[in-house]
Amino acid sequence: MKSLVLYIILFIIYSFRLSAQTKIWTLNQCIQYAIENNIQIKQNKLSNELNRIDIKQLKVNRIPSVNASSNQSFNWGSNNQDDFYSKNTFSINSSVTLYNGLQNNNSIKQAQLNYKAGEYLVEETVNNISLSIANSYLEIIFYKEQIKISKNQYESTKQQLQNIKNKIDAGMLPISNYLQLEAQLYSEELTITNTENQLRIARLNLMQLMELPVNDNFNIDIPELNVEKHYKNLNQSIDNIYQIALDIRPEIQNAILHEQSSELGIKIAKAQQLPKLTLNASIGTQYSSLNEQLNYGETESVTVGYLESNPSENVLFDQPSMYYSNYPFFDQYNDNLYESISLNLSIPIFNNYQAKSAVEKSKINYQSSQLELINTRNNLRKTIEQAYTDLLSAKKEYDANVKQLASYKRSYDDATTKFNAGLLNSVDYLIEKTNLINAENGLLQSKYNLIFKDMIIEHYQGNPLTL
Repeated sequence: MKSLVLYIILFIIYSFRLSAQTKIWTLNQCIQYAIENNIQIKQNKLSNELNRIDIKQLKVNRIPSVNASSNQSFNWGSNNQDDFYSKNTFSINSSVTLYNGLQNNNSIKQAQLNYKAGEYLVEETVNNISLSIANSYLEIIFYKEQIKISKNQYESTKQQLQNIKNKIDAGMLPISNYLQLEAQLYSEELTITNTENQLRIARLNLMQLMELPVNDNFNIDIPELNVEKHYKNLNQSIDNIYQIALDIRPEIQNAILHEQSSELGIKIAKAQQLPKLTLNASIGTQYSSLNEQLNYGETESVTVGYLESNPSENVLFDQPSMYYSNYPFFDQYNDNLYESISLNLSIPIFNNYQAKSAVEKSKINYQSSQLELINTRNNLRKTIEQAYTDLLSAKKEYDANVKQLASYKRSYDDATTKFNAGLLNSVDYLIEKTNLINAENGLLQSKYNLIFKDMIIEHYQGNPLTL
């Protein structure tokens, strides 16, 4: 029974390991993983939590504050008696601002704008990370396809080299043809090695962008790519793409909110020049060991005078006897209890120009935020103009490379036929082969360049990054 349980546990562990090793990452999975694990995104979210706490604190500031205080002192001194005495005070104070130039309300609105701006900053970081992930993802696909093409070229040259060797052995061709083609074979082998190294670097870059520990089992999904579907954005105008981006891009919304926040900053600063009205209330008591309590004892007859008609006859008055004793702590607290309520009006007259300076600084900050909004819009427009121009150029380059490859393919096929028939020397043949290799690589590069440039346009229109 124990052996069966052990086998089950080992099977489960093996299954999990096998699943982890064979996981194929799609572009969307890579982006989502990066968003969940990226340190910068997490830091931006934490920073924005501070803005949320500010909102909460500013709202609470509108309700009365309540504070309790107590003081216990031990003293030595004459003070009518040369010995040790102690004092204790206790009070509860409350205060609420009734009017301060709407500074609290405007501060809350400003904090809410800052929090919303923080959310857009997080979104902007997410967008930047997503685009970087897409670029690295495409690089891996590019290098994989380039390796595939290079290996096909290598196998073709290897087969051709074997044909040349057979003809040399038969005395039909000089050995120089073999040596030149053999050098080409080694050159293509080196190209494969270099491309494989670039592929490893591209995989490393993608995993690091995702904050994923590097492992040799990392693989991505390679979908069928239809280049023609990436032509559709060329049917739009730059202005149309820009207008769409203005409404949705987080960096624009962030700049707009910062401008509104700076405008509220002027009102907050001006409130420092206005009167401030506060309501205060307090209740307190105190105790001192020096205090004594007056007590009344039994009634005694005391002579207060004599009769005018008979001076020998005294006039007596009954009064209680008096004596002092210790004044108990809680009795003093109860007897010394006091309460107060007050209104305090503070009118700023001169404060070393601090309020005036604050207003001037807030106006400058507002002007700066206006310029920053204009600059952000201009940068977005320039980026879209550049991206659209790059897409147009990439499309023309791709179309030209398609035609060039077709031409070089026909030329290479003709050269191969002549070379096999002994009608073309190896130098001219290798020139044709090199032209074909360069044309294939050029088409491959232009293909993925076109796809990525189109993804940038899609990105600025708020569309998901898909292949």
